Amino acid sequence: MNNCFFLADGPGYTGFFADLDTTFWSGVLRIAYAMVAAAPFLVAGVFAAGILRGMVGGERTRSILGVGHWSGPFRAWGLGVLLPICSLGALPVARELRRAGVPSGTVLSFVLVAPVLNPVSIIYGLSHIEPITLLYFAVGTFVVSTGIGLIWNRVVSDRRDPEPEWLEVAPRNSLDRLAVAGDTAARGLVGPVFVDYGLALLAVGFLGAFLPHGVLQTGMTRDNVLAPIIMGLVAIPVYVTPTDVMMHFGHIVRDGYSLGAAFALIVLGAGANIGVANWLRRDYGVKPLLLFVGLLIGATLVIGVTADRTIVHGNATMEDHTHAFDPFTRLPRVSKEDVGPRWVISKVGASIRKHEASGTAEIVGFTLLGVIISIGLVLRLLGDRVSIDHLLKPQAADVPEEIASRWNPTLSPRQLVAAGAMSMLGFAAVGLYLFYPPPDELVDDMKVIRVEAYDALRSQNAEELRRRIVQWKRLAEKLPTSAFLRGRDVSDSGRESLKDLLYGLDTLEQHVAPGHEAEAAMMRKYVERLYRKCCEEFRKKPR
Repeated sequence: MNNCFFLADGPGYTGFFADLDTTFWSGVLRIAYAMVAAAPFLVAGVFAAGILRGMVGGERTRSILGVGHWSGPFRAWGLGVLLPICSLGALPVARELRRAGVPSGTVLSFVLVAPVLNPVSIIYGLSHIEPITLLYFAVGTFVVSTGIGLIWNRVVSDRRDPEPEWLEVAPRNSLDRLAVAGDTAARGLVGPVFVDYGLALLAVGFLGAFLPHGVLQTGMTRDNVLAPIIMGLVAIPVYVTPTDVMMHFGHIVRDGYSLGAAFALIVLGAGANIGVANWLRRDYGVKPLLLFVGLLIGATLVIGVTADRTIVHGNATMEDHTHAFDPFTRLPRVSKEDVGPRWVISKVGASIRKHEASGTAEIVGFTLLGVIISIGLVLRLLGDRVSIDHLLKPQAADVPEEIASRWNPTLSPRQLVAAGAMSMLGFAAVGLYLFYPPPDELVDDMKVIRVEAYDALRSQNAEELRRRIVQWKRLAEKLPTSAFLRGRDVSDSGRESLKDLLYGLDTLEQHVAPGHEAEAAMMRKYVERLYRKCCEEFRKKPR
């Protein structure tokens, strides 16, 4: 068994080199997956940026984030925890914070925490990860984000941050506020930040094209002291949504792999991206960028290595297999007859159909993203002929304010921030309840999928069985979150039964091949027993 850095032999490892079709189209597919997955969070980010500029205003934003006070990074951390956005969605918000003259170190604290700890990811994480483990990494993320923000403000911001020529003020008229918010959201996707998005997606495609399938299976075990470093190198070009990173975290913990690697994936994969690095390089140069990268990687690895030695002792070995790292690598093989744009569209469509509720959110988000970009391109072509800058200038004191009414109340800055935060939390809560139906409904849906999976097993239809197993696992993985949202404690036996069921389904999938009919039949009985036990644990107890 060879294990040299991250080039290793292991289960599923296909070799470092692949044919041109597999390499190229794997990269294209990874970019397409990332674009669709990022769409809802990116839309949330541009709307949040529009609200900051059009309804909060530059002066209020500076006051909220404590400009001129040492507490800025801590306040930015609190703001980041409230917004359900990803690392790409954080970029337009960061641009508006800098437009308001917020120090760049404070902005970095926001950028690093918002994609990792937000209402959606926290609830999702609590249902899949032991609370003490999640708390450890939440504290670690707090230390990394605020620590880097404080150091950056002291070393870089005080010397290199330009002061805004004039501070924008949110318009008094409600329609003007909406106009500014909409214009900011639309233009935010077609300005300089568009280059940052493109570089981040290209990095995802590069990794998906050249990182061999299965190469991370042996290198991420807990007994490998280099595991956090390996994951750190891989995670830098990775893009992961807030919900997906918690799912990967859960898989890594469940399968007994390195917690240090999991933390590196959270901070470097979900919290930062190549786009953030390009923004810092563009505005501050190479040396400050190297400072940021050094602080980020160094702090992440220290906390990750400490986690491997203090919290949970993973039991995975080089012979074990996990699917936690598959989305970051090249596909095992792409047939020359299948490749092409139509193949990419079909694969993305199949992924959306498998994920049901999240797929609906991705479709809506991707559609809205296309509309916003189209409007932004038109506005950019029109240039100064359609400008909202005059609406953001301080108005004379003798200009009468808009008359408040029942449907158009005048809100103070604190009321406005509170209303925005509560709206974000409300939308997140509604979305979570829709995405995670009651456990009984999930069990009923699993019954249907289970019957169809067994039918595919009897007919030896491997492709259909794999599709049904993926759907089955998706439903099963929702059980802890669904129970948690409804105030029900998930017992240790419940978590263990779910872990056993997911392992059984993975094993069943591996035995579906010609010549393994007897093994597959035995596995069906084994999976059925695990399934019934899991259902009993998560069903509502009769009153």
